[in-house]
Amino acid sequence: MSFISPGAFDRAQPEAVSPRSLVAALDQGTSATHDFVIALTDRANPARAVDLADAAHYLCLLHGRYPGLIDYAATRSADPNVGKWLAHACEAFVGERALLTRLTVAAGPITSTPGQDKCTPAIINLRGALNALSQSDRQGCALGAAFALALDWVHVRTVMDIIADRTSLDVRPCALPTPDETLEMAHELSANGAIGRAIGFGASQMLLQHRQFWDMLAERAMARRLQDGV
Repeated sequence: MSFISPGAFDRAQPEAVSPRSLVAALDQGTSATHDFVIALTDRANPARAVDLADAAHYLCLLHGRYPGLIDYAATRSADPNVGKWLAHACEAFVGERALLTRLTVAAGPITSTPGQDKCTPAIINLRGALNALSQSDRQGCALGAAFALALDWVHVRTVMDIIADRTSLDVRPCALPTPDETLEMAHELSANGAIGRAIGFGASQMLLQHRQFWDMLAERAMARRLQDGV
């Protein structure tokens, strides 16, 4: 598994691999299209409790600390309209962080998995990469990452809601800006082509980190199955 170094975020990227918009970044793949997320949220074939506990624990490690990606991105914009979106998103994410903590407790401890000693440092490394991305000096890059997180969180929240259901935990609906609000804001800002490309790049890198996160959890789940002979 590879992780993008923090210093890579401000380097120019070839147009062939760098999306020119937020929508193009989303087309490269979100959490909703990841096989492991699909498996975790398949109500017809319920996921193993150990895999759900793993997801709760590592999601909390990745996104459960303050300040997070959106909080850092909020320091990178002086636009009042963008500021309203960011303030809304920051406030809503306070509740999401609290929910992650509750889910981690409700889901119970994680099970020892082969390669366990490498897992937590890898997630911390990934979190550091996200924080570096959200503090990029390239105008629009941090905002693109924040937009992508808000949009992808709809799918992450689906996993969280499954964990809540399985642990009989009552949860409130997610209060982040709606996808339409986020996409409309990105569309307005992307009238400036350079900013639009930076938004697309920031979004693509954030989504890549999430895909790598789910790849790691999928590898852990497979290792446990092999260990248990399932």
